Amino acid sequence: MPVGPLLPRRAALALGVAGVALLTGCDNDDKDPAATPSPDPDVALVDGVVAQLSVALRAATRAGNADLVQLHRAHLRALDGSARHGADARVPRVSLREREKVLQAGLANASMAAQSGELARLLASMSAAVSQRLVTL
Repeated sequence: MPVGPLLPRRAALALGVAGVALLTGCDNDDKDPAATPSPDPDVALVDGVVAQLSVALRAATRAGNADLVQLHRAHLRALDGSARHGADARVPRVSLREREKVLQAGLANASMAAQSGELARLLASMSAAVSQRLVTL
């Protein structure tokens, strides 16, 4: 088997790869070491939702509404969050129904503001779950 024809193919392939790299501007040494990735905009959104859920959880606990307590704990778990103690220190006391209505609207707004489609769906489903519970309050 002659070796001659393989060399030109390999050389052409190597030249082709090098040419593509040059044409596309690929240069691994051109990275800016000071550049930092931009923060995920959904992180602040989730932090706000966790704070709202913490307030709602404390209100439901004070009211003795086990169904809402269970719901808010499940929502916190879904967001990988934990209830923040004292989160409602500056929040005026209102009826449980009013607080849940505010939470439901906040979740709906957060679902519209989410950048991630998966997070938007999760927040929208949370809003729907709270809305369903409002019927019985």
